[in-house]
Amino acid sequence: MNKLSTLLVACAFLLPGCGQETVSSGSPEHAGGSSFAEIYAAAEQALAVAEAKRNVWSRTEGLLRDAKAADADGRTDEAIALATEAKLQAELASVQADTEAETWRTRVLSN
Repeated sequence: MNKLSTLLVACAFLLPGCGQETVSSGSPEHAGGSSFAEIYAAAEQALAVAEAKRNVWSRTEGLLRDAKAADADGRTDEAIALATEAKLQAELASVQADTEAETWRTRVLSN
């Protein structure tokens, strides 16, 4: 199985759960002691990397806006969950960009 197929299969298993709300006071985000500000900053950094690779997924920036609004409204658990989701999406977009760049080289330049 080539790299692109492997990525697509992995995304097929990972992405269905991405839209589900996972807000709870005992969520894993709290277990590591990370604050909303730390998670939000990490998500912004991951988004900047994806932007530099010119591959930002359509929902990522909206998730960050929603996270900031939830935090401002005092819904910290929801804000952390949204920022964590945005970070994951930005990281996956970066992986996708890298994989596509390598796959293009393999397919086009090897022929």
